[in-house]
Amino acid sequence: MYRKIIKNDVRDSKMITIITTLFITVAALLVALATILSVNLAGSIDTLMEKSQSPHYMQMHTGEVNRERLAKFVEADGNVATYEVAEFLNLNGSDIELGDHSLADSVEDNGLAVQSKNLDYFLDMENQPIQPKPGELYVPVMFKKQGLAKIGDKAKIAGKTFTINGFLRDGTMNSQMAGSKRFLLHQTDYDELFSKGKLEYIIQFRLKDPSKLNQFEAAYKKAGLEVNGPSGTHRLFKLGNAMSDGIMIGILLLISLLVVLMTFMCIRFTLLAKIEEDYKEIGVMKAIGLQLKAIKKIYLAKYAAISIIGSLLGYLISLPLSYLLLKNIKLFMGESKNEGLSWILAVAGVLAVMLLMIAYVYVLLNRFKKISAVEAIRFSGANEKVNTKTRFNLRRLACFSPDTRIGIIDIMNRKKIYLTMLLVFIISTFIMIVPALVYHTTSSEEFVESLGFSHKIDIATSLYQSTNSVENQDKIEDYLANDSDVEMYSKISTKNFDVKEAGVENGVLSVELGNHQKFPVNYLKGHAPRRINEIALSTINADEYNKKIGDPIILIREGREEKFIVCGIYANLFNGGKTAKAIFEDRTTPTIWTDISIKLKNPSKLTEKMNQYKEDLPFAKMNNAEQYRDQTFGSTIQSLLMVAIGASLVAVLITGLITSLFMKLLLVKDKKEIATLKAIGLTNQEIRNQYLARSLTILVLGIGLGTGLAMTLGKTISGLVSAGLGGVSVQLIGSPLIYLGCPLLLLIFTYLTSRVVTTQVGKIEIAENLKD
Repeated sequence: MYRKIIKNDVRDSKMITIITTLFITVAALLVALATILSVNLAGSIDTLMEKSQSPHYMQMHTGEVNRERLAKFVEADGNVATYEVAEFLNLNGSDIELGDHSLADSVEDNGLAVQSKNLDYFLDMENQPIQPKPGELYVPVMFKKQGLAKIGDKAKIAGKTFTINGFLRDGTMNSQMAGSKRFLLHQTDYDELFSKGKLEYIIQFRLKDPSKLNQFEAAYKKAGLEVNGPSGTHRLFKLGNAMSDGIMIGILLLISLLVVLMTFMCIRFTLLAKIEEDYKEIGVMKAIGLQLKAIKKIYLAKYAAISIIGSLLGYLISLPLSYLLLKNIKLFMGESKNEGLSWILAVAGVLAVMLLMIAYVYVLLNRFKKISAVEAIRFSGANEKVNTKTRFNLRRLACFSPDTRIGIIDIMNRKKIYLTMLLVFIISTFIMIVPALVYHTTSSEEFVESLGFSHKIDIATSLYQSTNSVENQDKIEDYLANDSDVEMYSKISTKNFDVKEAGVENGVLSVELGNHQKFPVNYLKGHAPRRINEIALSTINADEYNKKIGDPIILIREGREEKFIVCGIYANLFNGGKTAKAIFEDRTTPTIWTDISIKLKNPSKLTEKMNQYKEDLPFAKMNNAEQYRDQTFGSTIQSLLMVAIGASLVAVLITGLITSLFMKLLLVKDKKEIATLKAIGLTNQEIRNQYLARSLTILVLGIGLGTGLAMTLGKTISGLVSAGLGGVSVQLIGSPLIYLGCPLLLLIFTYLTSRVVTTQVGKIEIAENLKD
């Protein structure tokens, strides 16, 4: 019986059935995708870090390493499970050619390495340690993704020809955000090319108790060991691997939750419309003695079938889509140990959505209790109570046409029925604007300021201990001061200071000293230091020392305790993410490294000036800031662009479908009123204009509220997501194109949909609907 009822009902209401099934399919699809991708991303990162035995703490160093002193430190520390001093032979980008492509324009440090012995292994595409043979070269997997190399290609490294035998995964330098890339070759080839490059050491540690990493890092710095270069931690390596896909998955998860919510509203619309159409039949069933439970089963059967079919379709569609979206994750990090679990959790998520929808329909069907058999048979529709006590009247809306005024007055009189549509438009606007804001923010020049790097920098120059002398610093400053192409420059010196804080043992703070006003970064709270006793902390340090704006922190300078006030907190993904900024002068503490930032008067001369500086200042490391940003965040920005486009399409589609359902519901409810309006002489076009006014008025209100929500709650949510990825909080920035373009697109689509649906007004007959 139920099968026959469902079949007849689907035949009579094809559009509503298709739209409802489509909504449930999309909701199930997004929930399944978000679950599969998030679980696999977490599992793949964990697998890569575990298989490669990535270090918990890593320190790069240029210069000699006192291995005997290092061994004594490890023995005395007691928390080191294993350690290794690996070599990284840094080459000029022009010395590396992959096929026909040269890395001369690469801003990253590209170099050679051999397989590690104790930790930080280079892995192949099966996540197994690689043992290259003489003449073989293994290339970072990033170059495979970019299409610059393939297996069997010839590569030239400093004049020596190699065959690319495969691609490698690197637990510490795998992501595009990593500033260095390592090529793997045999020890014999490495020895032969040793004189062609500049040697750097990578001092790496795995700890017995990783939870004591902060204490270990502080102890390492206090021991006076090698620190001539950037450092990194296990947390930062995981963040780099998760950043690109993690942001995309976070947005997808948010959209999926909102689409599920809108699906419930869609079901509410369709069910209410169906009840209106079947009002008389429901009254007849109650009059002949059918129990309420039996009547509810008839309707529940259809929606249960739609929920099951839609959920199954959504899950089945998610399978091939997830394989496509997982390609990038699997390419960079390999198979996830949680892949089987992800399918199970995806099924559980889809089942949860399906059961919730069936339960929601069951609750909605309790409306049958309020249906009177006598009224249903007599009036053939719900005897809706309309609140006509409103302060608004037609005269107060004189700026609108009479049809528009009647539509707006109807909204004021029947607020409850329009509330659901208003919520749908708010969520649609939110879904469209937030991903667009995320893309716009990450693609803007200012984005790097949320990560600890000023967008005003054209050229970044670094001096480490081996070349960091007062003489070289003075030479650079004199050179830049006499260069008419330089608009401004700033020198920042980084030094380590002991910290004295209750509950913190052997605390050491890396403080960047200099003028922080010329090349500012984005401060999540507070501002850059302006007084000698002020200090700004990175988010990781603020968390570690449990500091907020206005709190004191004590540093040891020249053997004396000195109190500083925390004036700002900023995000930082560079130098291990653990830095601080201050402006006091210090002439006794050793300098770890010096950064000199340069802004040119004419950015078009950037390439020319880079070549000039490299030739005239060979002891300084030069980086093209614009290329660095593009090469570091390029893939992430492309992923977010696709998400933003997809979210806009989903929002427009949902808005159109909901509008069509809502207008259909109104036309069914208002058949008698429409017939009356026709009887007193109103044309079909005039009546259609009234309904157009209703949908567009609700849309304008929804767009306004949705935009406001995106500007407030959306920014908060994005901050929480980015903070969850590793202590970095990104402040979203908007643009007129987003705040005006997205609503305009919704407005056009809603108008067209309303125009199409309201053509049904012409099919409503006067005699048939006024015969009672």
